[in-house]
Parts: sequence; C-alpha cells; structure tokens
Amino acid sequence: MLIMVFLHSCTTEKSAFLNRNYHYITVKYNGFFNGNEAFNEAKKNIASNHIDDFDNLIDVFKFGNETTNKSYYSNLNRSVKKGAKMIDRHSMKFKVNSDDVEFNQMIDDCYLLVGKARFLKYDLEAAKETFLFIKNTYKKGDERYKAWLWLVMTYIYQENFVDAETTIISIHQDKEFPDKFKDELAIIEAINFKRNGDYVEAIPAFENAIDQTKNRKLKRRLQFILAQLYQKEGAPSKASDLYKLIAKKATNYDLQFNAKINLATTYEGDGGKVAKILEKMLKDFKNKEYQDQIYFALAKVYEKQGQEEKAIENYKMSAKKSVNNQKQKGKSFLALGNYYFEKPDYINAANYFDSALIALPKEFPNYQVISNKNESLKDLVKHLKIVQVQDSLLKIVAMSEEERTVFVAGKITRAKEVADLEKIQQDLEREKAILDQSINGNNGATWIFDNPSLLAAGKAEFVGFWGDRALEDNWRRDDKTSISFDAIEQEDEEGEINPDDLPDDQTVAFYLKNLPIGVDKQEIANQKIINSYYQLGVLYRDNFNDLPNSIYYFNMLNSRFPRNYKESITLYQLYRTYDKVNKMTLREEVKNKLVKDYPTSEYTQLLLNPNMLAEQEQKLVAHDKFYRDIFSKYKQEQYENVVNDVKAYRSNLGDGELAAKFDLINAFSKGNIYGKDSLEYYLKKVYKDNIGTEVANDVDLILGGFARERAINIEAKKDSLKKEKAFVISKNEPHYFVMIFGNETNKSNELLNKVSNFNKEYYSDKKLNSKSIAWSDKEDVIVVKPFKTNSESGKYYRTIVQRFIPENPNIGDIYFMISKSNYAKLFKFRDILSYIDFYKRNYPVRK
Repeated sequence: MLIMVFLHSCTTEKSAFLNRNYHYITVKYNGFFNGNEAFNEAKKNIASNHIDDFDNLIDVFKFGNETTNKSYYSNLNRSVKKGAKMIDRHSMKFKVNSDDVEFNQMIDDCYLLVGKARFLKYDLEAAKETFLFIKNTYKKGDERYKAWLWLVMTYIYQENFVDAETTIISIHQDKEFPDKFKDELAIIEAINFKRNGDYVEAIPAFENAIDQTKNRKLKRRLQFILAQLYQKEGAPSKASDLYKLIAKKATNYDLQFNAKINLATTYEGDGGKVAKILEKMLKDFKNKEYQDQIYFALAKVYEKQGQEEKAIENYKMSAKKSVNNQKQKGKSFLALGNYYFEKPDYINAANYFDSALIALPKEFPNYQVISNKNESLKDLVKHLKIVQVQDSLLKIVAMSEEERTVFVAGKITRAKEVADLEKIQQDLEREKAILDQSINGNNGATWIFDNPSLLAAGKAEFVGFWGDRALEDNWRRDDKTSISFDAIEQEDEEGEINPDDLPDDQTVAFYLKNLPIGVDKQEIANQKIINSYYQLGVLYRDNFNDLPNSIYYFNMLNSRFPRNYKESITLYQLYRTYDKVNKMTLREEVKNKLVKDYPTSEYTQLLLNPNMLAEQEQKLVAHDKFYRDIFSKYKQEQYENVVNDVKAYRSNLGDGELAAKFDLINAFSKGNIYGKDSLEYYLKKVYKDNIGTEVANDVDLILGGFARERAINIEAKKDSLKKEKAFVISKNEPHYFVMIFGNETNKSNELLNKVSNFNKEYYSDKKLNSKSIAWSDKEDVIVVKPFKTNSESGKYYRTIVQRFIPENPNIGDIYFMISKSNYAKLFKFRDILSYIDFYKRNYPVRK
C-alpha cells in the first residue's frame, strides 16, 4: 500500500494535496537546492575575483565580465541544467477558469534560477527571454517582481537603456510592487543612469539608493560611487567629505585605500593633512605593493600646492615602484609627459609620452589623443635633434686640430667618469647581493673567510678554472723559467685595456665619425638644418599652436641662411603666422620681401592671386592621378614603362614632395632593371636632388640600411675568417716542435744540422724529420715532426729546453709545440702572436 501511495503521488497529472507537496519538496530540497548552491558558489567566486577599476566609475555589483566568467561556467551550467530538469519533471499545470495555473510553487523559482545563471554567463538575450517569461506568466509571488528587477538589469547590461527606463517606469506605476524590493529598485535605477552616462541624474538616484539601503557594505560601495560622481561633475568638496567617511568606516580595504588616494585630488584647503595620511600609508607594510599609487596621489597633492619639484619626484617614484601595475606606470609617465609638455620641454615630454603609450592599455581614456600628440612630438623631437646633431658636427669641423683634440679628450674623460660611476654602482649592488645571500642563506656569516660554505664554494670554483695551484708569486704559470716570449710581451700589465674592448664613447673615432668634412658634406648638413628649421616652424604652429616658437624657427631659418632654397615658402608661412597673431606690420613686411625677392614664386602668386590656390589644387589632382597610374605600373613590374613615363612627365613638376616621389619610384624601377648597386646609386641621387623633403628622409634611412647591411656582411666575413684562423685544442693528434729564429745571427743549415744531431743523440729510436722553412725576411723556422700526441711532444720539449737551448743562446725564445691542424693554420696566416697567446693558455709549460 505504501508503494502504491508513493507511486500515486509521483504523478503530475493530479493536483491532490499529496501530489503537490511531493513535487514541491522534491524540487525545493533536491534539484533547486543543488542548482542554487552551484549558482551561489559561482556568484561568490565571480565577486571575489572581480577587479575594480578605480580609475573609472566602479560597478555597484561585482558581476565580472563575459571573458572572466567563463571560468565559472561549470557551476552556472549546472544551475541551468538543474532548474530546467525540475521544470520539465515537476511542473504541475492545470486549467483554472480557462487559464493555465502552475500548482508547484517552486517552478517560478527554478525559472528565476535559470535566468540568473544565464545572466552571469552573459547570455543576456536568453536571460531576458527567461525573465520576460516569468513576468508575463506568473501574476503573483515575489519571483515575478524579482524577475522584473533582473529584467531591468539585463536591459542595462545590453545597453538597451530605453527599455530599461520604460520598465522602471512600469514598476513605479505598479501599485502592488512590494515595498521590500524598493531599495533594490532604487539601486537599479541609479545603475541605469550611471551606465547610460547621465551623471547629473545619477547623483540624486545614488543619494536615494544610499538612503534606502540597509546593507552597510553595499552602502559604502554606493557612497564611493557617489563620491566619484561628485568628483566627475565638479563637486570636489562633497566628494572629499564622502571619501573621508569611507576612509574611516569602510570595512573593505580596497574602498578604504582608494578613498584615501582620491582625497589627494578632491581636498580643499591645506593639503598637509592629506600628504601626512599618504606618507603614513607609505610606511605601512601592507601597502608595499600599492606604493606606486600612493606616490602618484602624493604627487597630485604637491602639484595642487604648486610644489613642482616634489610632484615630479613623486611621479618618478610612482613609475619606479610600478613593477606589476603597468597601467599605473603608464599614468605616472603620462603625468610627467603632460608636465614637460606644458613647460614646454618637448624632448622630455616625447620620451614620457612614448613610455606611457607602451604601458597604458588601448582602452585607456583619450588613448588615441595621447597617441596623436606623441606622434607629433616624435616629429618635433626628430627635427630638434637633427638641428642639434648637425650643428654640433659643423662646430667640431670648424675647430682647429688642437681645439678638436681637447674637445674629444674632454668627451672621453666624461664618458669614462660616467662608466666608472656605473661600475662602482654595479659593484656595490653585486656586493650587497652577495652579502644578503650570505646573511640569509649561510648562518649569518658576512665575510667569505668567516663562512665555510662560501669559502669551499669559492675554492672549488677557483680549482675548476685554474687547477690546484701553489700559493706563490706568478701562480698563473706552471714553469717560471723555461719560456718567456719577451719579444712578444709575456703578459699584459695590470689594468691594461685592449683598445678594441673600449666602449664606443671612450674612443676618438666615435666623436669624429660622420663629421661633414668637405664642402659637399657641409652643404648637406646645412640643408638638413634648413629643412628641420622649416618643419619645426610648421609643427609648432599647426600641431601645437605654439605661434611664438613657430615664428622663431621661421625667422631663424631665413636669418641664418639668407636666400636659402626654402626662403620663399618660409616667407609665405610667416605671412600666415603673423596673420594669426594679428601682427599686421610684420605680415606686410614679409609679403613685400616675398614679392620683391621672388616675383615669380608660386607663393608670391598665392598672395597676389587668391584664386591660384584652386588652380594649384587642380594641378595637384592631375599630378597625383598620373603618379597613381605610374605606381600601378610599378606594382605590375612594368619597370621600363615607369622609367619612360617619369622621364616624359618629370619636367611638369618642379620641386617638392610629389616631385621627390616621382624621383623615388624612378630610382626603384632602375634598381629593379639594373640591380642593387644601381639602386643605391640612384637613391643617392634622389637624396641629393630632394634634400629637405620627407622622401629624402626616407631615402636616408634606406641608404643607412644598405650601409648597415654592408657592415654586417664585412663583420660576418671577419667572423668567418676569425673562425678559420682560430686555433683549436687537439692534444691527441700529431704534434710538431717549432723553433723561430733570426737568420742573421744563425745560419739555417748549421742550426738544422745541430737539431738533427740532437735528435740522433737523444731520440735515435724515433723517426724524426727536421726541416728548415723561411718565415720572413729576417726569420726562419725549424720544424721537427712527427710526435704522435701532445704528451709525447711534451717530453721532447722538456729535453730540448734542458739540453739544446742552453748550448745555443743566440736562438731566442720563440719555440713551442703545435698540433698538425694548428700548424697548417699558423703557416697559412702567419699569426704567431695569436698562437703564442693560445699556447700559453692551453699548453702549461712542463718543468
């Protein structure tokens, strides 16, 4: 009977009391419970891993985002699956007055669970359909109103603010809407204004939400957002009051910390108290990883007080401390860039803007504006440096030989001082690291000789490199008597440096390279300065609206280089700039000079005939179209046609950027026809004929690339030759004894006979061959061979040193053993110095 009753209650076809309660309990304590637990777990994890972006208005609820929430799909999918399963198996719908009525009161909870899980998966369209279904299907119960609120949230996150606003209005008009949900409605209404960007309306909405919210943690979060809104809308006093409140009462450390940070920009009056708060935060160990933000806020305080030096110092400290927080590093660099830009110090500004763009994310506010400013600064700095470099080179060329020597010596001395300081700093850091390691990892011993483990490790390293040497003078040498190589220099003096190992900035060649020696090169240097002066005048005016600097560089160009090839266009640009600053007298002066000195110039015609500009535009359009046609032929590899077309059309163009582009495509075409050498020749011609244009700058880079490629190839050949000449250790192959001697003090035949007799006396059992070979005009070589191995040759070497050398003191001291393969290299390249150095390092001399 019990089994029959149980089976009878399992059916959903009847609405009896037993059936309804069975299915209600089964859903609530089985499928829904498990699904809801999975949802809560996912929601908790999403909130704990949600990262607030305090540079922008933070979110009220920590809902994560579409990307990060994928990590929690397993629990969210479980929620959807459990909810759907309960709906499918335990829904009990029956007709009541022609309406379908759900008799299982847990089914709407299951639908709501499915909708919320879909929302956190950011499957917003499916979530919206679920919430709409609940709202339209269930006319009573809390779940209907909860779904209504979630529906508004879904519209907001879909950025469908019209439907969100309409739905909020409908909720307000519903007289049955429960009072217990009005605080949630107030929060959602505030969120709608905030995410819609209507900050004016958002402020009273958040004030209302804060009044209605009883949850203290949520209230503090709402207050922080309201403070951000006050700050954004220009009410720093109200924002400051809220930040002070949050800093004291918030239990969430991130809110508390950032409230103190934001006080730096919202306080009014004396900033001393705020600075003290921030300085105290710097000393707090738990703020160690946030020091970059604290220094940044401190810089803001000093900047607001007008203490520029302290502000810059703290911005730099902020950037230095930003190791893991790239965005904060970027903000610090940006602040420094803006500071130097306003000074104006455009070179420093360019460096900091460039660094800021590397660190800042692409979605950072005004990123593109910063990028555009940076590009303009790059152009400006490029031309400032061209002027600086070319002026310096011309100044060095103009010096007397004595002045130039003193100048270069001074530069080298300063470079050495800088290098020495850097080395001292590196040594100190290295010693500190060793000391720290010994303190932390070796029982507190701070000196190597007081630390057995460090001492043992040092000894093992020494023996591994040098071998087990006795404690004595000249310990690097095995034999202190037999071989000296005095004629070649035994060892470098202590501290002697090979000139090839010096840094570039400590060599004379570094400061004398690229000097424009000769009239042609000096002319090119001057033309580079002329072009950069002109470009600086244009950039200051058009990109930075810095009209005084624009006028300065235009005037500098014409006063320093009278009748230069850009004088007419510079006078025209000065006319335009004087017009902008309303200096009519100066404007008329440059106009008169332009008309007088350049009556046929196109710029004169532009001033006298305003309609000429339209005519010129038409010509430019025609020229540009012809260029596009030629470029199309170039892409189709019709190089001869391109060369012929340029030749026929070039006379119509005169000078300028477009003419330079024609010359460039002509050079590339000839290069494709005649080869790389011809390309370089014609590119050099393009550069010379079009100095001052952007095309010439580009060609200069290409030619520089060719030069670097040649240098790389030369170095590669040198490396190849160096490898070919390099001696190798091969102690198991046949070895020879080699003696190099002066043929003026020793007769080769007599010495060869003496060696042969020596070999017969001491090595009659060996079939040794001796021969004499000419080495140079004044030197010959005797070679004794073969010895099967280095070990065997060593015995011969010791014997000849002890017996033969003392009896023939005029021989000199250049004698050694050499492997067969090294012997071939030695006689091919005659590099005796390198071999002796190799021999000293790899063949310890036997006693």
